[in-house]
Amino acid sequence: MQITILTIIEIHPKGAYVEFASPYGKGSSYFCGAIPEEHQVYDVEVDINDEFYWNINLKPSLENEPSIRADSGNFHVTAELIVSEDGCSTLKLGSSVVLISSEKTPVDLPIFVDLIAKETSLHPTNI
Repeated sequence: MQITILTIIEIHPKGAYVEFASPYGKGSSYFCGAIPEEHQVYDVEVDINDEFYWNINLKPSLENEPSIRADSGNFHVTAELIVSEDGCSTLKLGSSVVLISSEKTPVDLPIFVDLIAKETSLHPTNI
């Protein structure tokens, strides 16, 4: 996914916590690797490390369009959930794909879902 770094919020030894804009909205996350430059475009993979549980931090969405936003330290995502035959859960966020760990899906798939994550990171692919 392509993002634009809006602000570097905090620098860490292995990267920076940043606010960014994407085609799906604005968010904040840890940017791994070299410190990015503000107002520059990066191609990144999004990594979401949370465990997801239905009706706690994962639920069916009323929306049918992908979106992201940040709120009080949480990363909110609306995306299409797809589960493979081997049980691997994948979020389709536009043309990007994000693997997640979730409990067994009690709904018919594919379906758009809303999820709230706390542990996210951005990994640049074009550096």
